[in-house]
Amino acid sequence: MKRLLFFLFLLSAVDLAADENIFKDDFKSSSWRIVNSSQRAPAANNILTLDTDKPYMRSLAGTFPYGAKYRFSIDARGAGTFKLGVFVYGGKISKLWSGEFPLDAKFTPHEFTFVLPESSGSLGLIIQGQGEYRNAGLIRRIDPDYRLSAVPPYQMTSGKPEPVTFTLYYREKAVDHAHILENGTDAVHPDSGQTAHAYIDKGDTAAFDAAAKGIKLTKPVRILYLGDSLTHFDIGHNHADKTGYFLNKYNPGKAEVWNYACGGDDIERVVQRLDGKAPGRWKDRYNDLWNRPYDWAFVFLGHNDTKASSARNYAEAVVPPEKQKVLYEILIARLKSKGVERIILISPTSSNFELCKALSDKTERVHNRFGDPKHLEAFAAVLKELAQKHHLEYMDIYTPMKAFPGKAGLLNPRDGVHLTAAGHDLIALETLKYLSRSEKAGKEIIP
Repeated sequence: MKRLLFFLFLLSAVDLAADENIFKDDFKSSSWRIVNSSQRAPAANNILTLDTDKPYMRSLAGTFPYGAKYRFSIDARGAGTFKLGVFVYGGKISKLWSGEFPLDAKFTPHEFTFVLPESSGSLGLIIQGQGEYRNAGLIRRIDPDYRLSAVPPYQMTSGKPEPVTFTLYYREKAVDHAHILENGTDAVHPDSGQTAHAYIDKGDTAAFDAAAKGIKLTKPVRILYLGDSLTHFDIGHNHADKTGYFLNKYNPGKAEVWNYACGGDDIERVVQRLDGKAPGRWKDRYNDLWNRPYDWAFVFLGHNDTKASSARNYAEAVVPPEKQKVLYEILIARLKSKGVERIILISPTSSNFELCKALSDKTERVHNRFGDPKHLEAFAAVLKELAQKHHLEYMDIYTPMKAFPGKAGLLNPRDGVHLTAAGHDLIALETLKYLSRSEKAGKEIIP
């Protein structure tokens, strides 16, 4: 309780500078249910109506870090009072509540600001009070001039992990004697709202070590990752982080990984994003992409590009090969113009097409199907052709993944496309093996 009160005290002392939109609900339909019940509140004409004083919840999944500051806002009208709350599902369930808000005859905006007492993968937003509601939203408050960094941010070990330290940067300059609150491998700078987490995986590192030992970096390298959800999801402990960790393990301080992958992206969306024209929640993800130069760039796409619509009997990928070529030419030219010396085009993975097809077969409406080998292989063939044409590098992930015993275990059992922890391990290991081979081969294209 003392820690919760301390965090609530911080709210009155801090005015942060930026908003990150987490969630918005215009109540075109209702996903709000009475807590511990399947009963939904009705929604019509963009208005949610609560006809009881029971608490109604909307669940959100995602990454919600310790110490992060959020604002839950909503417009409300009615008689009497209502309150807002949030259930934080971490090691335990923490229940945070606003005070009572008066309801008026006209819609009036209200907001509840809170700080998370622990990290969570799920929040439950709560509205309690008879009345009508519209325009619900959740934003995170952060000051983008600050950055909080964990060192090391990721480590894999079979023994005792290294100690983790946290450093605050203001406009990329280290801040001495910064006020940082730590909670195990989590930390927050309360004044800016910036958070950091250090990931520690326990496991056998022998195969990773064997591959990484063969990679000798003669100078520091900045490594850029562009990709889709297979590189965006699980950020902080995904295949890009694992690769960076083992590069630094045998080349201390020489590998700096910058992951700008974005869930849902295909090559068309990447080019739009580079031009500042991408829509959606992540439209600003590339805003600071070119704040630094890069030595290497990994481009890992193909999973969204190769989905195919049932309206066309799955015959054509949404990004067909000719369009793929044109868009990759634009991306390659852009990377070269920014001085990226080493560009590595990664094939898509081999999906669990049996599962993708089974899910597709159950869907009656028009939909997209993922993971078709013929579209994935066509996409990979174009990448190899482009690599040869432009004297780039091509890294084949598709073949070793297709041949991997128990391949299904590498992929999310709910969709057959996204990676499990074992899948991230395989991609990282294959990347390290590739880098070791390419060093011995003088960075020639590896077929």
